[in-house]
Amino acid sequence: MIFSVIVPVYNAEKYIENMLKSILKQKPPEKSEIEVILVENGSTDKSPEICDSIADKYELVKCYHYGKIGAYAARNEGVRLAGGEWIIFADADDELSGEIFTEIYNEIAFWREKGKEPDIVLHNAASMDTPGIKMFSFPFTEGKIYEEADKDEFYRIMCMGDSLNAMWNKCVKKELALETKEISGNLLNHGEDLLQTADYIDRAKAIVYIDKALYLYRENSGGLTGSYHAEFMDNQIKAWKAFDNYAVKWTGNTYRDVIEARKALTCSIGVKSLIYSGLSWREKEKKLDEIMKIPFFKQYGKLSLPKWAPQEDEFVHDMIISDNSKNELMKSARWHDVKAIIKKAIKWK
Repeated sequence: MIFSVIVPVYNAEKYIENMLKSILKQKPPEKSEIEVILVENGSTDKSPEICDSIADKYELVKCYHYGKIGAYAARNEGVRLAGGEWIIFADADDELSGEIFTEIYNEIAFWREKGKEPDIVLHNAASMDTPGIKMFSFPFTEGKIYEEADKDEFYRIMCMGDSLNAMWNKCVKKELALETKEISGNLLNHGEDLLQTADYIDRAKAIVYIDKALYLYRENSGGLTGSYHAEFMDNQIKAWKAFDNYAVKWTGNTYRDVIEARKALTCSIGVKSLIYSGLSWREKEKKLDEIMKIPFFKQYGKLSLPKWAPQEDEFVHDMIISDNSKNELMKSARWHDVKAIIKKAIKWK
C-alpha cells in the first residue's frame, strides 16, 4: 500500500520545512510506503528553492514546478503524478499529526479483510494552538462503512456548513481522485475545497471515519484564507455555482435557505478581507465599488448570515445591510488604517 501526500506550495517559505518534517519523522506501517509530491505553484518567495533542496535530500520527496496554476489545479496535477493507491492532501503551512499513516493503513486493512474497500477515509483534525482538542464534532460512527444509500448525513453537513469542506482531513483512493472535474477559466484558489470535496462525496461509493485528530491546522492570517485576493469573489462564485448543482441533486431545495445564507457569508468575508487589507484607501474604495456591482453580491450580500457565522463577519455584514453601506464600510476601513499606523508608530518608538 503506497500513500502519496500531495502538498500544493505557494509562498510557504516559513512553513514548508516543518510540514515536511511532520511527514518524514513518521515511519510507514509494514507493507506500505510513503511518497511526498510538492506541487510548486508559482511562489515569489524562497519556496521553490527550499522544495528543490528537500527533494534532493530525500528520495521519497519529489518537487514539480508548474507556475501559478492555483490550488485546485495543483492538487489535480499532484494526483496525476502520484504513484500511490491512496492520496493524502496537505496544505504547506500545516502539519500531519499522530500516526496518520498507521491509523489510515489499519482502517483500510480492516475493511479489506471484510471484503470491502472505502473510497474515502475521513478523519478529524485539531488546531496547532489546541492540539488536544478535535476541531469537528462529526456525527459519524467509527467502525461503520457509509455506502451510497447511507450518505445522506454527508450531504446534509455539506449543505449546512463548512466542517466537511477541507481537503486535508481526507485520504482518497487514487481512482476516485483521478476523475475530478477540470474547471476552466481563471485560477481557482478560493472555494476549491468546497468544490473538490463535494465532487468526492458525490462519487464515493464507500466512506469510513476515524475519530482522531490526525492533522494540525495553522490559523494563518497571512495565508490564502486570511488576506485580500482579487480573485476571491470570482473563485467563490464558480464554486457556489457548481455546488448548487450537487445540493439540488442530493436534497432538492431542502437546504436552499441555509446555502443562500452561506453565500451571504462569502460576500461578507470578501468585503472584510478587502476593507481591512493593506491596500490604499482609494484602491479599497474602487474595489469595493466593483464587488458591490457583482450580481452575486447584489443577490446574496444582504441576506441573513448563518447562525454560526463568526462575530467579525457579522460586524461587516451589519455595515453591508445598513442604509449607507459603502460609507459605513469605508469609514471602518479608514479607522482600521489609522489604528495600523498608530500601532506601527508605537512599535518603532
